[in-house]
Amino acid sequence: MNGQRRTTATPPNLFRAEELTYPQVRAFKPERTIAFLPVSSLEIHGPHLPLGVDVFTARWGAEEAGRLFAEAHPDWTVAVFLPLTLGTDVIALPGSVNATQRDLYRVLIDQAGSLARAGFRYVVVTSGHAGPRHVSGLEAACRAASRRYGITMFTPSIAAFWLIMNGERFEALEALLGRQLTPEERAGILCGEHAATIETSYMLAERPDLVDPIYRELGPHGPPPFRPILLLARPIASLLVRSTGSESKRRREEIANGLALDVGWLLNTQFGYGGPEVTYMGDPSVATAELGEAYRRLLAEETLVVVEKVLSGELRPEDVRSKRTDFVVLHPLFFRRLALAAAALAAVLFILWSRRRQRV
Repeated sequence: MNGQRRTTATPPNLFRAEELTYPQVRAFKPERTIAFLPVSSLEIHGPHLPLGVDVFTARWGAEEAGRLFAEAHPDWTVAVFLPLTLGTDVIALPGSVNATQRDLYRVLIDQAGSLARAGFRYVVVTSGHAGPRHVSGLEAACRAASRRYGITMFTPSIAAFWLIMNGERFEALEALLGRQLTPEERAGILCGEHAATIETSYMLAERPDLVDPIYRELGPHGPPPFRPILLLARPIASLLVRSTGSESKRRREEIANGLALDVGWLLNTQFGYGGPEVTYMGDPSVATAELGEAYRRLLAEETLVVVEKVLSGELRPEDVRSKRTDFVVLHPLFFRRLALAAAALAAVLFILWSRRRQRV
């Protein structure tokens, strides 16, 4: 156990994957096996947090949700795997480790094949990184692996993360805190997040020795939005969110503003757009270990809720998605499929043209 984690007895049906023996693997009952696999990137997290914040978060989600599941289902075999430190769409500054989305997609599918051969019929992928193509790549790989290997593989943690970040789980967070969130905490959570209120709080609960005290002096900050992209982003958002009403309008604005920030951040780190390089988004100074402990407990519990719903048949695994899958263009195979469709269309047009010439 690391940092400030609670010390609890390990359920006898919970294993670290690296400690399993071959006879144990051969003895698995496939219909009662579940793997928890953390997948996140190493990435710059402000001037005050370590590169591995997302890895710490993904590992916590896997270990704690795995422990809770093992306690609730003593007849199941639960294995928690070592983190895959792999991700895409990271902040493009020295220290961040980036992979292509296609590589992330392929590695995860290959990993799923090994897990399926080992006897795991359920695979839960946890992640602490919310890069658009990272999340879309994980979700697409889970769906593809489920079809290819006949397993149930899904990734619930980013969807759970967004429920907390947009305020939908404030009451649950306050119940764990035993008090109301302060106005500053609410504002800090809702204003956006990267190495800010939530992640700094998480690390204060997980590994306070890795948090530079300078976080107390860091006020609200974030990347410069690339406003020209809003001219395209708003029509695209309108196509993605076709319903009407105030909630739909808010969703469209959220999509458009998110695109503007993502592009602005990339231009900032690569070309200095908008001023000095930006390494965090939000307000780290509001962070507390108390809030971090409540947040990580809620994240594990939300993950477990989704797992239970999938296993009971209440929720289809392919419906476990975050808002990152709103964009079909973010799918790892989008451009490949687009090229194939264009080639097929060109072939059809050529055949029609050839036949017309022959008739002439």
